[in-house]
Amino acid sequence: MLHISNTDSHFSNSIVFDEIGYVKNNFKSPTDALELRKYESLLIIYPEFEEGLQKIEENEYLQILFNFHKESNSQLKDSTYNGKLRGIFSSRCCKRPNKIGLTTVKLLARDGRVLRVKGLDALDGSPVLDIKPLCGILDGKFDF
Repeated sequence: MLHISNTDSHFSNSIVFDEIGYVKNNFKSPTDALELRKYESLLIIYPEFEEGLQKIEENEYLQILFNFHKESNSQLKDSTYNGKLRGIFSSRCCKRPNKIGLTTVKLLARDGRVLRVKGLDALDGSPVLDIKPLCGILDGKFDF
């Protein structure tokens, strides 16, 4: 179970997430996200959530929400790959206030409650918080 608390004196609520599984790959420590995305990872989904995977293999791409579990720092500005400074909410840096990562991956295979994916920029052992299919009608065309 992941607890996120708001320490701002104006707020006293916290948010609790139950992880639905975890990441299995060869990356144990922070690594360049572009490098991570070149390799395959396994998403091991806990047995109590396996039913939620029904028909997931009908999707070519998935969005994975996970926790940056090895990141202890947070900051509001970060340097991008080109060295320019920008706010954390306009970057993909892992030093986020709530340590939540979001990546679109290619689903390669499903074996029961194990998903084999490519393109995930999460480390080995990262808690998986949610999985959503990439939906062309909602995610592919922005015509607001």
